[in-house]
Order: sequence, then structure tokens, then C-alpha cells
Amino acid sequence: MKTHGLSFVLSMLAIATSFHSQIAWSTEVHHRLMLPSAQANVDAARKHPDQSPPLQLVGLQAHFTQAYPTVAANADGSDVWPCLGRGNNTDCAMIGNPPVPLPRGGIVMGRPAFTWALQNNNIIGFGLGNGTGCDALTNGTVGQPSEGVLYRPCGQIFTSYEDDTGDSTDDLLQRVVVTQGDRIIYDSGVVDFGPAGPIKYPVDVILFGDANFGFWPGAQEGPNNGNCSGNLNYPLTAATFPATGYTLASNSTCQQPVAGPATFTTYTELATPEYERNTGRACTSKGVVSPCFTVKYIRRYLIHQDWKIFLE
Repeated sequence: MKTHGLSFVLSMLAIATSFHSQIAWSTEVHHRLMLPSAQANVDAARKHPDQSPPLQLVGLQAHFTQAYPTVAANADGSDVWPCLGRGNNTDCAMIGNPPVPLPRGGIVMGRPAFTWALQNNNIIGFGLGNGTGCDALTNGTVGQPSEGVLYRPCGQIFTSYEDDTGDSTDDLLQRVVVTQGDRIIYDSGVVDFGPAGPIKYPVDVILFGDANFGFWPGAQEGPNNGNCSGNLNYPLTAATFPATGYTLASNSTCQQPVAGPATFTTYTELATPEYERNTGRACTSKGVVSPCFTVKYIRRYLIHQDWKIFLE
């Protein structure tokens, strides 16, 4: 099945990726962690192919979780969580009392919650988080993390799945849309993480990113306003995946969140990119030198991981 810029994502919705006064200096918005299979599992699958799982993506967890109190707290500038036990992970090396090495298979992550506060320092249930409210208009946010300015997340969008496809060459794409009725309060756009590259399968994949909802002062005009992402590192300067990764614009208009339920709708897929060369104003009007390249995708595998929260 061929998809053009994942325009299918909003066809259904049209009806219907940390701190406490800290600045997020990192320009990375969305993150991927991968934990490949042990060699023993791979050897077993070769000996008993009839006992191997089918070629698919299998959803494991999907939550809006507690944001870390301080962004980029690790010495290398990364965030405290999520952090995987890998035997040699210096960012979360020890756990327990007395401390022991965080074993392979362990994970440190934020606590998920259903109820979240819109306003700063409004302590509600387990969603009290880091004291930062989820309404970008009032919580002190002034722009996107990619702009190198203050972005104050109330939580972290966390999804994980097992990849049993063996497909290490196609691009990993994800789009996360958060709605209240027919109002959109967050739209990541289509985030292209690129191919997995050489890795042993099956592999556990974690995708995560900081988030609040709506728009901040001066960003009320859409589309692609506030938490509705515009193009990032796109169009491309070459017909290949760039080291920086890239995001295709959401073309959505974010509105201010209100008290009540909110629905997370996620689309995670592996897809083959097809590049098209453009010249002239098709590039320069988007701030990219000519020639440039746009992309369409041929979908290979797709999963949905959807859930709800409540804003007060």
C-alpha cells in the first residue's frame, strides 16, 4: 500500500518527540532507543523457524508519563529516563539497596498517569508531575525545543513495541495526534527516525518525547502552530536519510487544551521512502536551497497504540 506523506492520519480525525524552570537546550525533540535480541535467541530462531513469531510490529506499552524534574541531567546531556539496563549503561548503572548493576531487561521510566493538571503547581493525583501544567499558553513555554528556547513539558509521550520484522532497511515513522473531540491540541507531524541499520532481531524499540498541549503566547495562528509541528530539516538536501532525522509538517492547527478527556492516537510504521527531486521555489519558499527532495512512503508494517488521559 502506498501512502503519500501519511495524509491518511488526519482523514479519520477530521471527523472525529522536562523540567522545573529549566531550559531545554537540546534541539532533539523525538528520541528512539533500541534493545536488540541476545544472540542465543537469534540462533534458536534459526534452528526452529516454525517457532519464530510472525513478521510484525507488536505493541508493548503506550503512556503519558511523569516528566523528569530536570532536563538533560546526565553528564552527556541526555535525560534521566527512559533508561535501559544493558550491562554497561553509565547513565543508569546501579539500582537497589545495596546498589547492584541495573540488569539487562530492566528499565527506568517515568510513572504513567491518567489525570493531569493544566495549570502549574496544581497537584492532581499521580499526574502532579514536576509542577509544570500541561497548558502551553500559561505554563511558561515560549517555543519548540528545536528552536533552542524554553519549552516546559508536563509529561513525556512514551510508546514501545517489539519489532519482529527483520526489516533493518526501511524507515521508522511515527505520528502522534492528541485530540479533545474535534479539537487538536498536539500533532507531532510525521517523524522519520530512519532505518534501524544492522541489528539482531527481534528488537524492543522505545520512542519518547517531551510534551505539553496547545500553543504558547504568540503562536495561536495555524496551521503548524504551537504543538502542531511544522517541517523540521525538510525538504531534504539529498535523496537519502539525513543524520539529523526529519519531520514532515502536521498541517494541523493546535487549539488551547481545556478540562476534560484527551485521546492519544499514534501511527507507527516501517515504510520505504521514495524521493522526488524539486527545484526553484518549491525549495526556496521552504527555506531550503535548490535542488531539494520531498518524500513519499510505501508502507510495510503498521501498528496503532492509542490511549486516553484526563486534563483538569
